[in-house]
Formats: sequence, C-alpha cells, structure tokens
Amino acid sequence: MFFHSGSWLLAPDSLSLYDLNGFEELNNKRMRVENILTVDLEDWFHICEVEHLLPRRNWDRLPSTVVASSENLLSLLEQSGSRATFFVLGYVAEKYPELIQLIHHMGHEIAYHGWDHELVYNLSKSDFRQILRKGIRCLERLVDQRVVGFRAPQWSINNRSVWALEILAEEGFAYDSSMAPLKIIGNESYPRNPWQVSTATGQLWELPPLTLKTPFGRYPAGGSWGLRCLPYPLIRRRVQKLNERQTPALFYFHPREFGGKKSVPGLPPAKKFAVYGGVWRSGSQLKKLVADFQFISIKQYLASQ
Repeated sequence: MFFHSGSWLLAPDSLSLYDLNGFEELNNKRMRVENILTVDLEDWFHICEVEHLLPRRNWDRLPSTVVASSENLLSLLEQSGSRATFFVLGYVAEKYPELIQLIHHMGHEIAYHGWDHELVYNLSKSDFRQILRKGIRCLERLVDQRVVGFRAPQWSINNRSVWALEILAEEGFAYDSSMAPLKIIGNESYPRNPWQVSTATGQLWELPPLTLKTPFGRYPAGGSWGLRCLPYPLIRRRVQKLNERQTPALFYFHPREFGGKKSVPGLPPAKKFAVYGGVWRSGSQLKKLVADFQFISIKQYLASQ
C-alpha cells in the first residue's frame, strides 16, 4: 500500500557500465525512505486537563514563549533542510499571524490542531464541526492555501470519539494524525503505520506516531517524554527497520521543548513528567534525527503515495 515499484525487463548482455550505474542509482532512490516530522504549534500553557491551574480566562495575561521557541526550532530545521507539518492551534494563529505566515513561507505545511486545545471526546459533534470551520477559515486566510490535515490535542480521537473521523472527512480534510496506538490515550490495536480509514462520508489517511514494542506494551518513541528519555541508538535502529520495509516513522515536537522552561505550580507529577521529563534533550535528539534521516511533511508524503 505504501510503496509500489515497477517492473524491469533487461537483456543482461546489452547492459553497459553506464546502464548498470544508472540502474543502481535509480534503485537506491526507490529504496530511500523519507520520514515524517510534525510540530504541535502551541504555547507553554496549553496543557490538557489542568484548567484549574491554567484557566482559559488567564491565557492572555501569561508571558508567551511560542514565537521565540518556534524560531529556535525553525532555525534547526532550516539548517538541516528538513520540512515538517505544523499543527497550529487556532489561539496561536489568531495572536501571532506573522509566525504562521513565516512557517508557511519557509516551506512547511500548515495543518490544524484545534482552537483552544480542546479534547475532542469532550465535545459535541456540532461543537467539533464549528471549531473545525473556525480554525480553517483563520488558517486559510493566513496562508492562502487549503488546509487538509488535523491532529487532536492529546491524541483525543480514540474509541470515545471515533465519530470525529466522519466529520473530518465531510469537512474536506485529507488526513488525521490523532489516533495513537498506545494505552490510555489511544488503543494498542490501532495500526502503527500510515493507513486509510473508510467512513460514511469519505476516506481519510491516518498517520500514527512512532512506537516501540516492549514486554509492558507499546512505548511512545515518536515524541514528548518517550522520545526525550530513550537512548538515541534505539530510536535510530527502529527507524532503520521501518525504512527497510519502505515505511516512514512519524515524530512530533512542541515549541516549548526548544525554549526556556515555564513552571506550573501544582502540576500533577504524571503531567509534569509528560510535559517536562528530559526536556533538555529535545534539541539534541532532533539534531541527531535530522542528521541521520531525511524528513518531509505529511502532505509531501501523501503526495508520493
């Protein structure tokens, strides 16, 4: 489904050295796999399920770091020639439109991440549809281009909200990246590689994050604390194994991982670890990844399928 090669009929005695070199070069190009890089473009205070600590009404009074942190990340990507999909929060796009336009002009894809970091399974169907339309209008005005991708905050399209996929397809989205093959936030039975979902309103591509199999279940190796705390050689070997099967690995980052840490007093230990655990390693892990592998956006990947 993800890689189709053509057939070659060649007479061995008619091949010159030039032909063989050209064939080898073409074959190497066919075998090369480009992996997928994504960014959840949100501010440091966009943390799910801590409304009592970071209420929405206070957001505008908090010191933002999203522009400076995003510029650090963009500089790293530019140096490596990598391209990424930026899943943009509507709140950020409305406050910092120039940042969204900069990301777009640098060759990265703009996709949608919800408006106020809402968990999809806490929304009604009509509220979800309205949030989609509001965000798409905002983003498309900024980049003058159709926005076709969505990622739910905290991977919140799962068994509790699978209805959201039909709405995404009906609203014209081409792909989603919200269904994590992991316990608690998703379901380990979900496919672990890019796959197509058929709904009553159309088809969607689903792009899951990288995971590793362990005796205790799937490990979240594609981003956040899972990526930051894992020895890099293990990540590299997993990506190499996937690429040998012509399958890309998908990684995700957040701007707050590339700027100064903002503390949140009273943050529960589990949430604190998820947000900040090993955060000082984000830059080094990403630098190693872009040095060892090629990365493109989701839109670029799907265009090649």
